[in-house]
Amino acid sequence: MKFSVIIPAYNSELFLAQTLDCLLAQTLKDIQIIVVNDGSSDSTADIIAEYAQKSGNIVSVYQPNSGVSAARNNGLGYADGEYTLFLDSDDLLSPDSLEKIYNKLQKTGADMAIWRILRFGYGGNEFNPVADSLAKDDLIDCFDNRLLWNFLLGNKCFRTSMIKSSEVRFPPLRYSEDGAFIMQLIYDKKPRITGVFDAVYHYRRHTPKEGFSVSQSISAELVEHFSQSLGIVYNAAKKATDSENYLQEILYKTYSSLINEFYRILWRADNDTVKLIGKKCDEIKAKMNAATLKKCEGAQKDIGNPIFDKNEIAQNPFVSIVAKKCTAEFVESLYAQSMPLFELITSDKANLPECENIAVADAKSAKGRIKIVCNGKTPLDSRYLKVISLLKRSPKFGFLPDFIINLGAGLFLKIKK
Repeated sequence: MKFSVIIPAYNSELFLAQTLDCLLAQTLKDIQIIVVNDGSSDSTADIIAEYAQKSGNIVSVYQPNSGVSAARNNGLGYADGEYTLFLDSDDLLSPDSLEKIYNKLQKTGADMAIWRILRFGYGGNEFNPVADSLAKDDLIDCFDNRLLWNFLLGNKCFRTSMIKSSEVRFPPLRYSEDGAFIMQLIYDKKPRITGVFDAVYHYRRHTPKEGFSVSQSISAELVEHFSQSLGIVYNAAKKATDSENYLQEILYKTYSSLINEFYRILWRADNDTVKLIGKKCDEIKAKMNAATLKKCEGAQKDIGNPIFDKNEIAQNPFVSIVAKKCTAEFVESLYAQSMPLFELITSDKANLPECENIAVADAKSAKGRIKIVCNGKTPLDSRYLKVISLLKRSPKFGFLPDFIINLGAGLFLKIKK
């Protein structure tokens, strides 16, 4: 058996069949597909049974609901393939990926492979540039900084004997548990790693109607779990290397992720969670040297000094969006922005969620440093407020009238589409 593919499945009835179909359609047929039903309450069990009956490649495993980490660890016990990879129950691989990956592993004698990531679904289609960069290389150093910026599990596989001979397993966490597993295994086994540019992992981003995935959600528990995961990585790295620059990169990664993956979607969280993000950021910054602190400042120019209090942001927004009447699609796009320091001023309560930064008032009450008037109908590009903020904060353009900055942002986004 060349590959074992482990799929944790919890209430996965919407997409599991697509994932199984993509694996059964692989040009490389010598694979084992292990589906771990993590106590699903929908029709997941029926789908697994149907596919297991059709194909001898599929191994069906059931466990009471215990979480994705437990499901992956459980699946490892059934893995008989030369190599093991982990795929989520809503993600896909291009049809010849496993064949391309196996051929590259055999050619290089590598213990681990990394390939490309194509994000699809909500937010459009785009390749991950870090994964692309890694996938181009025949040999990747175990302490290559790029590995710290590519924690997704679905674009990696590992020699099964390497995993089983290690004590490293997925920690019982709900955020970045894959990163903790990957990096601990790398630090422990120092594997030979190769890239496979011809293989593609298709990573699904869910729409709000489908329900946000863990990586698109935010809660105090997830912030804590993320911090624990990156703490595991940092502590394991300290035992494996004495490179201060590498350890500083882990701190920078941790801080950047707290900002980009949590803070930038703060309107999906309660205020206590937002304050917790601030506390975690302060703890990480306390370990940074001057160079890393400066790098952090340079990477968040659109938000300046983050405000970790929703009520304070509502009173001191950077951007005021004025729209007399808003469609649900417009509001949805506004709260999908990557620059959260804004307020919405409107005269119509329809389609509005309960949120601290929404005011049903006259446009004259706008408090932002820049006021942008929108029609309230056309959904906004998710980068819109970030570009507006960067232009307004820029010494070169910040003095321009608000409507000119707005036009400039629109033109820029059209060019970069």
